Formats: sequence, structure tokens, C-alpha cells
Amino acid sequence: MAIFSAIIAMLPAGAAWGPVTIAGLSPAISAAVIAVGRGALWALAGSALSKPKIPRQQVQATLSQTDAPRIRAYGRNLLGGQRAFFEAKGGRLHQLIAAHHGRVNGLVRFWMDGEPVETGDHGPQVDGGGRVNRYLTLMFKDGSRPGGDYAGCFDSSVSGLALDWKDLHEEFPTLWTSAHRLDEQATFYAVFGDPADEDFTKFFPKGAYTQIQAEIEGALVRNLSGALVYSENAGLCIRDLMTHSDGWNIDPARLDTASWSSFVALCDQPVSLAAGGTEPRYRLCGFYTLDDPLKDVTARMLATCDGQIYETPEGTVGILGGAWSEPDVTITADDILSIEMQDGFDPFTDYNVLKGSFISPDHAYQPTEVAELRDEAALATQEERVEQFDNEMVPSHSQLQRLMKIRFAKDRRALQGVIRTNLVGLKARFPKGDGIHTIRILAEEFGLDGVFEVTSHMFSVPDGYCEIGVASISNPYGWNAATEEKPLPPGIEDLEIPDRSLPAFQDVTLVQEVVQVTGGVQGVRVAVTVKDPGRGDLDLRAQIAKGTYSAEGPWPDPQPSWVEMAADRYRAESGILDDGETYTVRIRWKRGGTWVLAGTVTANANPARPEAPTAFSGTPTSFTVQLSWVNAASNFHRTQIRWNTTNDFASATAIATLAGTAGNPGAYTHENPALGVNCYWAVTISPSNVASQPAGPLTISV
Repeated sequence: MAIFSAIIAMLPAGAAWGPVTIAGLSPAISAAVIAVGRGALWALAGSALSKPKIPRQQVQATLSQTDAPRIRAYGRNLLGGQRAFFEAKGGRLHQLIAAHHGRVNGLVRFWMDGEPVETGDHGPQVDGGGRVNRYLTLMFKDGSRPGGDYAGCFDSSVSGLALDWKDLHEEFPTLWTSAHRLDEQATFYAVFGDPADEDFTKFFPKGAYTQIQAEIEGALVRNLSGALVYSENAGLCIRDLMTHSDGWNIDPARLDTASWSSFVALCDQPVSLAAGGTEPRYRLCGFYTLDDPLKDVTARMLATCDGQIYETPEGTVGILGGAWSEPDVTITADDILSIEMQDGFDPFTDYNVLKGSFISPDHAYQPTEVAELRDEAALATQEERVEQFDNEMVPSHSQLQRLMKIRFAKDRRALQGVIRTNLVGLKARFPKGDGIHTIRILAEEFGLDGVFEVTSHMFSVPDGYCEIGVASISNPYGWNAATEEKPLPPGIEDLEIPDRSLPAFQDVTLVQEVVQVTGGVQGVRVAVTVKDPGRGDLDLRAQIAKGTYSAEGPWPDPQPSWVEMAADRYRAESGILDDGETYTVRIRWKRGGTWVLAGTVTANANPARPEAPTAFSGTPTSFTVQLSWVNAASNFHRTQIRWNTTNDFASATAIATLAGTAGNPGAYTHENPALGVNCYWAVTISPSNVASQPAGPLTISV
């Protein structure tokens, strides 16, 4: 425990020692900072770390609230924010979101619906962002200038921004004026266009629930020279909280330069990674709200680096921990007046499995679990008792695993207790400041010979004694990445992203099908089929219009009257057509894309239907079906093979449309048929795109 925390904690009621103060600070502030040290210790010693008042999911969302707490963030974070403006006009929706209180280092990238997006260029009016696509533009301001001023952001001199779009100042001159400054607020501005209904889900798959977030490098902090810099160094971030006006607001002159310099250097030490390379020992990436109790915020930040706040002999504020420190003080039996020792943990009730999670930038800033630590010896005879160590300010799985190793060791000490010594114990009051505070106890008559961490300290000079809280410890800070670091699941950048591009159509076949209408009267309809693209997310869409047209306009008058064709996966068919009229068929994927001309056809209700293929047969192998037939002897253009897993020709899929020679044999190999029943049909297509009756079904089991 931080020593001056212990002094306050151990003061007997009514003690006349007067208030304990940090040099130059009021007793109230001193007591508050001292309480932080105690809170941090016990949080690390076994209690769950307190959570921010606002859960991370809410911080990452975009909300409409009038009194939401302001957010400050250190390091890299993914933020939503508070809507400051939300209005629609002229087919466009304008949103201005306040994301962060105070200046940030800058924008890393925008995210949309849980995935990062790329933007084009931007002008000098903003600090990041640009055009995403024809219906979405995102802009960012880092808080160094008024966050509400986006005037002129659609700079026509910038590539991609030469649009007829107006910013919110132009569109809403009375609603959003120059008085709406949002000083010292990092903000982002999103303008949504309005795609046609058929294209809407292509650009905004989640519709009204579309979520925009900004990945940012958070607040600037002062380095040890006093310059404002961006840093994820845990020591510098904690130091910023101590001195910032939105933190403890302590005069930097009241911080102990030596201990903070040493701790900052410790946090920057390179630690080897199992995958190669190194990372700094202790980084910090996370947020707090200005409504969170500062002692809880400090505890969460100290937990990223095994740190503790303490009082130096000069009465200034120091920081220690995060590393092993060989003791330079030895307490012997000659110094000990009395001793009380007990087991440091109960092997039958305390946890035997430690689980942990952190916020992983590689997993879309979601809580991500790391490999658990297990007491295998205890688990051989006991059921699992789990303790959870969730640290939302740790950005690295390697760092969290190292912290879990430290936590596991400190929670499973062999001995803990209190020793009462003569005034020699005053030597143990203050730490060296190069790691945790340790002493050596060498007292064979008490069975003690080892290193102990000092957890509390009090003394009385008039009575000539010191009481020192101690807990045994072996060095838990060593780390062998090759054997101790465990891998994580693949990150978002490593995952195979589903192919969302729209492939070109293959084997487009347009045929006329003769149908019996009633009383011996024949009619004709048109069917179009395309080859299965092997994508479960794609379905065919087809339209037909009377006349001859291109697939997309503009068209000369009279304009086409496109009629939707009934479609099922990769086949679509029209209704009964007017005999002798010419029709145009166009196709596209239901997910969007451009229309493609499938062809034109002249309806013929009494066509010369070709003969079906003959000698249709098939042979299964381990992974294929070999099909063969003889093409129709006359009126032949193509042979089409259709397939289904049930005996239903109407819903069968065209898997191949093959050229050949009339009256000659044909063959096709169906790769990877379904396990079980496979039904096949062979159909002749005439030069007039008229289909024969099918040959089949040919039923083959694989």
C-alpha cells in the first residue's frame, strides 16, 4: 500500500497528530489524494475495479441527451458522442456530434456500423475526414478550434468535395449560427444523402440504425519537460490526471520529479512479444467522464501499470510500483518487538482461476478475453472458483497477461501480517521508488527469511515503536514472451471479410416457354437464368418492358414501362406475353448494381419447340457426377443442365448452358454435388430461344 495512505488509514480515532498534508496542499486535498492510494491498492488486491458511470457501449454510441457527462480520453479510443445538431433539409440529414471534452491529438479514422471506412480529402476548415461515398460525408475537428464551426467544409477546391452540398451554417442559418461555438470540444459532422429506395441498403445496410464513430488519439498530456504531447505512456497519463484542471488539479511543482521520471521511463521500457518485436511495458488507452469519482478514475488508471501513489520524505506526491525492487532494508529478530502472521490466502475458498479482458483495438474496441491463469494443482481436487479481472484501460493482450501474472501472485501470498519493531522500523517507512516497496525480514526464531512487500506503516516516536504491515512476495515481474504470452483470436483486420462486391453475370440464358392457358390455347412467357455465383447473399432481379431498349436510360420517348419478373434465386420468369410483340429483359442483383441487358425476344405463342436431348445418363464418383447425353438432331442451339435436390423442375437451378453440335454427344461434370439425392434435367434451347421439354429427372445419390 502507498505509505501515506496507510498512515491515514491506521490513525487511531482522536489521535492528536494533526492533519496529514502534502507539502503546500490543503488537508482536504491531501486526504483526497491519500484516499486514492488506498483505493488503488485494494482494487488491485482483490476487489473488482469500479466501472465508469457511463458504460463503454454508451460512450461508443451516438446519443440524443441534454445532460450527458463530458468525456476525456487518453490514448487511442473509439467514440460516439452527444448530438449537438440533428436536422434534415433538401434530402440530406445533418448531424453534429460532440465526442470529446478538450482538444485531442487527432482523428485516426471513421467507423460505420462497426467497420472502419476510408474518406477522401478535406480542406483546411476541418482537421480530418472527407467524402466516404456519394451519399455520405464525414468531417472532424480536434478541439483546437471551435468544434461547432464547419462553415465552408464543402470546399469545392478539394477533390471529391466539388458537390452541390451545403454545410449546416448555410442550410440552417437561424438554427446554427456563429454563436454555436462548442469551444474546446472535439466534434464530428456527418451529412447523409438520400439514395433511391432500391439503393438505400447498399449504402446504409442498417438503415435508420446506421452508427458513425470516430477513432481518435485522445487528450494531449505534458511530458516531463512540460510540453504538450500525445502519449500512451501510463505514467504520463496518470500524471496528467493529477495536475489537470479536470482531474486533481495539483500544482506540478508538488509532484516528486525523481519518482515520476523513473516511473515514466519504466512504462516506456520495451517488452518482447511472442510474435516478434516489442511494445512499451505499460500503456494506457481509455476514458473517464467528468462525473466519475476521481479516486475511482485514478484506481482504474493505476491498474494499467501496477502503480501506487505515495508520499515522499519531502512531502511531495510520488508514484511507485510496476517492477521488482530488491529490498535495501533488513529487519532482524533483534528489531522485532512482536509479530502477528497468518496465511496470505485460503486455498479452499479463494479463487483458483483468474480470467481477464481488455479493450482490444484489433477487435473493434470490444472487450476481449485473454488466456486464463489456473492453479492446476488446486483444480486437480477442487471445483473452479473464478475471479474476473477486467481492465478497460489496457490496450494490449500482452500487457494484460503480465498484469494478471502480477495480480495472481499478489492474491496468493504465503504470509501476511503485522510486525511491531523498535524505531529501526522507520527505515521501512519510505520506498526506494524504483518499483514496489519491499523489505527483507530475517528472523529465524519466527521462521521468517524472505522478501516482504510493505502494505502499511505507522509509528510513535514517544512510545518507541513502528507497526509495519507486510505480505510475502516472490518476484512476479519476470516475463518470457515465448512461453508465457498466449495468443488472441484473429483481429478485425485479420478476419476474412465477406466478399460484398457484385460479380458479373455468367451464362445468361433467355428462353421462351410455351404454357397452356385454357381450352387448348397456348401462351408464351419469357424466362431468364444466370449461373449460380456461389454466393448465398445474391439473388437475381429481372424486369421486362415491351419494346427495344437499352438496360439503363436515358431513353427516347416513349419511355419504357418496366415490369418486375417473378424471381427465385437465379431464375426469373414473366407473365403471359402478347403474341408477336418484342420485349426487352434487363437484370441486376437484388443487392444493387447497374442494370444489364439480358436480351430481346419476340413472343411466339406457337413456336417450333425443339426436341429434348436423348440418352441422358449420369455416373456418380466421390465428389462429382458425370453427365452425358445426345444433343437434339435439329433446331439446336444450346443444351442447358438444371439441378435440384428435390424432384421439382420449376425450382431447379441452371448449372450449365453448353454449346455443341446437333445430334452429337455432350457431357458435363457437376463438381461437389449435394450429399444425398441430386436430380438433373437436360433441356434443348433453340436458335429462337425456345426451350424443349426437359429430359429427366435423372436421380443420382451421392
